Amino acid sequence: MHSTVRRLVFGPEQQFSTHLGQYLAIFPMANVLGLDNWQVWFRDGTSGAGGGVYPVRDNTELRVTLGFMSEPVTYDYRDTEQQKQIVAERLAGLGWEVPKLLSAMAEAPDFYFDVMSQIRMDRWTTGRVALLGDAGYCASVLSGQGTSLALVGAYVLADELGRSDIDHTAAFAAYERRMRPFVALNQALATENPDGPAPEESLNRAKNGISLDVDVSTGRRGPD
Repeated sequence: MHSTVRRLVFGPEQQFSTHLGQYLAIFPMANVLGLDNWQVWFRDGTSGAGGGVYPVRDNTELRVTLGFMSEPVTYDYRDTEQQKQIVAERLAGLGWEVPKLLSAMAEAPDFYFDVMSQIRMDRWTTGRVALLGDAGYCASVLSGQGTSLALVGAYVLADELGRSDIDHTAAFAAYERRMRPFVALNQALATENPDGPAPEESLNRAKNGISLDVDVSTGRRGPD
């Protein structure tokens, strides 16, 4: 999402980033809660802060997600200690096992923190540069479709370059034309369902929002 190529070629991130009002932290810790193939999710009804824990690696570790609602927060994305402090302050005072989770977070060497936002651009290509995945159309973790968008986008761009005999101008135009409806449907999964999973109907509509013209069992493109 924080693409250097996009910044150098298209302009500052602020031009294209749409804040979704949430921040998310993810980190591992020992399974001190003794969860055995169980997931636990919690949320404070007043502040909207909350998160979830679930076991991994044969129940020996936990993956922890903590999040909070907020207007844009200024922080150094390279400074993990500052980010941990932000999360700790926002979740301070919550009950259950939250103090234990925050204590583990403070010591976690593997830590992820970022804003929930989407990248929306009028164009993803210029000259001989094309943006893919989060750089061009990040849908945010809330959509659950980041990997799908990146893989489909890469396939479509490669497909169009092949069809156009490496005429990048024509290929880029076709790439944008094919991908835009698919991107819009997948980004809507986050904006239309910010508080929970998207309904099955929306998920199916998003998944089926593009035709790849490929046999998934062989990876070969079908007949034109």
